[in-house]
Amino acid sequence: MSRPAAIALNKPLLIVGVDRKLAGLACILSVIVGANGSKIAGLVLFLGLCMMGRRLTRRDPNIFMVINQIRKQKTLYDPIKREWFRLLIGRRTE
Repeated sequence: MSRPAAIALNKPLLIVGVDRKLAGLACILSVIVGANGSKIAGLVLFLGLCMMGRRLTRRDPNIFMVINQIRKQKTLYDPIKREWFRLLIGRRTE
């Protein structure tokens, strides 16, 4: 049996079907592009980001929360970020 209060509390907050963080990011980016360049380019960017956000949100409503948690995780092994080692080649003394 599901409880309506628990379902309502666990739903992600959406603005026009897009997660609110992505909607805010799309709005800010489109305003910056519209102020510095073409207003049409800003509008096209906003619509494109909103359509992408709606598609991702429809597929998995918590995708942005998962991406944010993955981004915050500490990398355990990253071959690019390892320390360099010195290789000494010489004869053994016995």
